[in-house]
Parts: sequence; structure tokens; C-alpha cells
Amino acid sequence: MNGLTGPSPPVTPGSADRLLGRGYQGAVYLRQGPDGACIVKTPIGRGIARVARRAMLRREHAVYQRLQGIRGVPRCEGLVGDDLVLEFVEGRSLRELKPVGEDRERLFADLLGLIRAIHAAGVAHGDLKRKDNILVTADGHPVVIDFGTAITVDAGAGAVRRWLFRQVCRTDLNAWFKLKYQRQSRDVEPADARLYRPTMPEKVARVLRRAWRFLTLRRHRRRG
Repeated sequence: MNGLTGPSPPVTPGSADRLLGRGYQGAVYLRQGPDGACIVKTPIGRGIARVARRAMLRREHAVYQRLQGIRGVPRCEGLVGDDLVLEFVEGRSLRELKPVGEDRERLFADLLGLIRAIHAAGVAHGDLKRKDNILVTADGHPVVIDFGTAITVDAGAGAVRRWLFRQVCRTDLNAWFKLKYQRQSRDVEPADARLYRPTMPEKVARVLRRAWRFLTLRRHRRRG
């Protein structure tokens, strides 16, 4: 899709659209148009729920506007009515793809550079731990999608906002580290090890996960 010109009506899902999924923001469709395929994110529901989802999509649109021109971020075609229209990127999710050797090293080096470029634009993604939010194109380049939970910061932001932004940036880098090493026994490169610094919420979540696993395993043993 090369762009939108002039006023357009809201996108109404039709029989030719393919539903890719539903989430807290609404429904996501793959649409085939005269200029090619595009992604359409549309709010669903009624009343307050729909109003909230519409606001989320408008907020995500503002995030994409900040990131225009960064290689590895889908191009935003704009808002059409209440719907967010994005470039369709052909690729496989990191969940589906398991690169090895030099391909893996190159992919994660490129992904780290992309994350840093996103941060430099004043955006922290906040949900990179989900492998479905990272696509890999046929030529091996990473693409980051779904900025619905992103945090932004401006030059005049207050101290609390700047602190929150730094925390979310840190979770992005921690997610990158975990995705790269995936609890495997391979040696961790010193430069990568310096990037991994769990935030307090992450530390608390890890303790709670361990406690839950211990309790559920104990319960299972008792039943056995």
C-alpha cells in the first residue's frame, strides 16, 4: 500500500479480509487492496469499550508517526476513520523461526540496533518478550510490530515519565538478552551480559513465578 489520499470512510471488514487475531485493542485484519496488502487494526465492541480501544489505536498511530523512516518498523499509512492502517510486512515470527550460527548472530545484532533506534526516537516498546512481536523477513532482517503498549517520552517530560521510560527501555533490552540466549548453556558475550539488568518488577515477577512453580510441583507430588 503506497498511501492514503483524501478523506476515506472507516474500514469495514469484508469477506475478502482475513482475520489475523483479536486483542485488547480490537481486531487485526489482512486486507488486499489495489496497491497490495495492508494490515488494518479496528476497534471492536460498543460503548466505553469501543471508545477506549479507539483511543488506544490513535495513541499507537502517534507512536508510529515518531518511528517513520526507521528500517524495521512497519510504515504507518494513517488513520482511516477509527482504524489504523499499516504496511504489511512479509515475514515469519521469531517464534516460528529458529536461526542458528552466523544467521542468528547477525539477526540479534540487527535487532539490538533496531531497539536502540526505537529508543532514540523516544519510544520504548514494552512487550518484546513476546516472540510474535518480532518478525524476520526473507532476507533475515528483524521487524518490530505492535506498539500498543509502548511508552513515549519528550524532551520536556517530567521526572516520573522519564523514569518510567528508562524502565521500559530496560525491559526491552532484557527481553532481547533472554530471546538471544533462551536459557541455553552457550557462553554469554561480556558486552551482552552488561545489557541484562532486571528491573524491580521483573525481579518480583521472577520470585512469584518460582514460588508458583514450587507450590504447583509440590501439589502434584502430593497427588502422586
